[in-house]
Amino acid sequence: MASSFRKTCATCARYGRDFAGRYREFLLDPGTLFTLASILLLVAATVRSPGGMFTSGSPEETGTILFVFSAVVGSVYIWWSAIQGIRERDFTADIPVSIATFAAIAIGQYSAAAIVAVLLLVGGMLEEFVAARAGRAVGDLASLLPDRATVRRDGRDIFVRLEDVEVGDILLVRSGERVAVDGEVVKGEASVSQAAVTGESMPVEKEAGDTVYAGTLNEVGALEILAKEVGEETTLGRIRRMVEEAKEKKAPIERVLDKYAKFYTPIALILGAALWWWTGDPLRAITMLIVFCPCVMVLATPTALVASIGNAALRGSLVKKGSTVEAMAKIDTIAFDKTGTLTFGEPEVVEVAALDGIPEGELLRLAGTAEKFSEHPVGRAIFRAAEEKGSVSDPDDFHTLPGMGVRATHGGREVLVGRSDLLSEHGIESNGAAYELASLSGRSVVSLAVDGKLAGLFVLEDKLRPEAKETIEELNALGLRTVLVSGDERRTAERVAERLGIEEVHAEVLPEQKVEVVERLQKEGRRVAFVGDGINDGLALAAADVGVAMGLSGTDFAVETAEVALLSDELDRLPHLASLSKKAMAAIKQNLVFSLGVLGVAVGLTIPGILTPVTGALLHELSSIPVIANSARLIRWNRSG
Repeated sequence: MASSFRKTCATCARYGRDFAGRYREFLLDPGTLFTLASILLLVAATVRSPGGMFTSGSPEETGTILFVFSAVVGSVYIWWSAIQGIRERDFTADIPVSIATFAAIAIGQYSAAAIVAVLLLVGGMLEEFVAARAGRAVGDLASLLPDRATVRRDGRDIFVRLEDVEVGDILLVRSGERVAVDGEVVKGEASVSQAAVTGESMPVEKEAGDTVYAGTLNEVGALEILAKEVGEETTLGRIRRMVEEAKEKKAPIERVLDKYAKFYTPIALILGAALWWWTGDPLRAITMLIVFCPCVMVLATPTALVASIGNAALRGSLVKKGSTVEAMAKIDTIAFDKTGTLTFGEPEVVEVAALDGIPEGELLRLAGTAEKFSEHPVGRAIFRAAEEKGSVSDPDDFHTLPGMGVRATHGGREVLVGRSDLLSEHGIESNGAAYELASLSGRSVVSLAVDGKLAGLFVLEDKLRPEAKETIEELNALGLRTVLVSGDERRTAERVAERLGIEEVHAEVLPEQKVEVVERLQKEGRRVAFVGDGINDGLALAAADVGVAMGLSGTDFAVETAEVALLSDELDRLPHLASLSKKAMAAIKQNLVFSLGVLGVAVGLTIPGILTPVTGALLHELSSIPVIANSARLIRWNRSG
């Protein structure tokens, strides 16, 4: 029994230390300190003189001066907040509460003033805790960075502080260590977990030429990394900065509520004065000032928005402002760019046709050899396909034919790889039927000629992102209309749309025409989100009701223009974001209906004197708990759960 008790105490102590460390800033906030001090004084006063809780009069009559101290300590912070609001011409709920607590102290209701102050401060502290918890969910990313890093300088490995790492430094990251910068792998191979930054659940294999991100964990292997971004300029730093900015930007619904909340203070004062004049009972007037405060209504919106922004960031979607959550909840149409968004923007060989009795493997080897030094995307795709079948030799001779293809020799054989025009120019007859068939299906065809004869055909198409089809299906299931907007020729765009289940296609459009498509959809009464990755998508991202950029593969211009960035470049974040936004707006509406209902009940009970200042404050603050809890659950909400 004793052993079990000690284990429980040790667990509690550990949890307490962990909590204090994680929420240090919240615990040291003046509002929290004043609240805790007022609570301790109220508890001490109640223990020493329980009757003082229900008795008015002088300190000597109530048996303790601790009630006075508790009332004053709690009220001072509320009074200070009210004065700050008046200075900034922001007539907040603290003004009627300040008048109420001051009046309660003035007429000798010390215990009532203390309880009212404590309850209202606790309500404010709970609101701050929700914000701190949501902020902590994103702030935890800061702890992912190491304090020091191993840097190779002047031929030596030295440990330096993170702030001393500079762009251009070469960092050594061993197994079990975290990457300190955004950079490029220059040497080594490793399995890196990017879950904390991009949301990818599986480790990613990294080798020379690959990009790595600050805060990611090297699970197995060793890497030498060229630092390209450090400090606040890393992906991790930008995430934290943008989320902090998002928390400060108010959504339209929040601004409307703030506007109406300003009328509450004069209305509360007028109602309190009228009730005092009508009944002659100052306690009823004080109670009216307490229960009529718009605290619950005001916190109904920001807590839900902050919680949902934190939730999105934890799952790989960077939402830049609270208004985006509201706009996303109203979206009924999502338009996609094709290349780099639904596809990787890299062609791949999907079919090889042998026409002269040469085996498929030999065709790939010859074509891969010819294209080995090619920089053209199609050439690189053929080389990758050949390399997957085995090693590829260097060509003996190699020439690029701009706009046509390549000519190479290997082992005494002349190899041509390219368009049908290239073969015609060399007097080689091409297979027109095959070209026409591939063209009709929205694919590209590349010919291979060996020693003056057509030997084979390679059919290529842009590689779809593996999650694209499931994402489109989920969005359609949510009742969202999906649209493809692409600069590709129509057959290619329609083929991609058909494979993914997208019904509406706009093909062969220029960048400025993408804007016209978005605006046309908006004129039809649709609320449009546009998903893209390139500079040519920037105008459409800006014109849409919500712009969504592919965060890692997308250009800086696209990421800066959009309201949302998909950090992991995984489209399957979209259904979660759409559902989360609707969930957040539903939570806000629930909070508002509940708070208005409680307000009506409280006012109705105050007029006949059923509620006292203490019970009024208790009802007021208890009503805020369901609102805060309803918002807080959004932090960990998961669509699949």
